[in-house]
Amino acid sequence: MAEALWKMNLYSCMLILYVLVVRRVIRKYSKLFSYSLWVLVAARLWVPVFLNGPFSIRPILLAGFTGNILPADVTAVLKVLYFLGVFAVAGMFMSQYWKTRSQVRLAVRETKNIWRCEGSSSAFVMGLIHPRIYIPYGLEGTKQWYVVQHEKMHIRHGDPWISAAAMVTLCLHWWNPLVWYSACRMWEDMEMYCDEAVLEECAGQEKKIYSEILLELSASQSGFPALCFGKSHTERRIRNLLQGCRKEHLWFRFLYMFAINLSVWLLF
Repeated sequence: MAEALWKMNLYSCMLILYVLVVRRVIRKYSKLFSYSLWVLVAARLWVPVFLNGPFSIRPILLAGFTGNILPADVTAVLKVLYFLGVFAVAGMFMSQYWKTRSQVRLAVRETKNIWRCEGSSSAFVMGLIHPRIYIPYGLEGTKQWYVVQHEKMHIRHGDPWISAAAMVTLCLHWWNPLVWYSACRMWEDMEMYCDEAVLEECAGQEKKIYSEILLELSASQSGFPALCFGKSHTERRIRNLLQGCRKEHLWFRFLYMFAINLSVWLLF
C-alpha cells in the first residue's frame, strides 16, 4: 500500500504540473475544458494501476527505486503519522460541515429545494442525495434569480459529488501540497464553468449585472467547501466573464484531445 501510494503521488505531481501548463494555455477558452482536465489528476490519485506504455516516463521516474528502502521501525512510524494526518484533515472537514449544519438547522423552506437561511451572507448548495440551495434573507428579485441559477448549475453538473470526492482525496493525500493546490484550481474552474453556463441562458447585456452581483456577494463566504458552494475567486471569475470565451474550432478540439492522450501515454 505504501509503495502504491508513493508512486501515485509521484506521478500525480508530474500530471498536476502538466495540467497546470495546459490549463494556462487554454485559459481563454471555456472553463469546461480546464475543469475536465482534473479528471485525469483524480484518476491518477485514486487508481493504483500503472500502465507500461512504450512512451511512459515511469522508468525514468523510478530509476534506482527498488521498493521499501527504509528500516521497518521508520516505516511503522511514517504509517502512524500518515493515518494521524488523514484523521486530522477529515476531522477538520467534518467540523466545518457540522458548523454549517447548525447554521441551516432553522432554515425556512421557500419553494422546492430552495431554503432561506439566517446568518449567511451568500448562497450555497448543501447535500448529496437531495441537495438544497440555501439563500440569505434580503436576497430578492433579479439578484436572487441569478444566484439561484448558479447554484442550480452546480447541482446539474454533479458538483456536490465531485467536491465530496475531492475532499476524500485531500484526506488521503494530505501531505502533498500540489494536491491541495490542484483542488483549489479545480474549484475555481468549477465556479467559472457554472458562471459560463448561467450566462449561456442569458442575453449578452446581462454579463455586467451578473458581475456586479458577484462583487456585491464577495464580502464573505458561507458553507462547507466540499459539499456547499458559494462565491469564490471573485476577481478571476469577473475577469473571465467580461473577457468571454473563444470559439472552439476543430483544430483546438484535436489538440485538446492530443494533450489528454499525451498525458495518459506519459504518466499512466
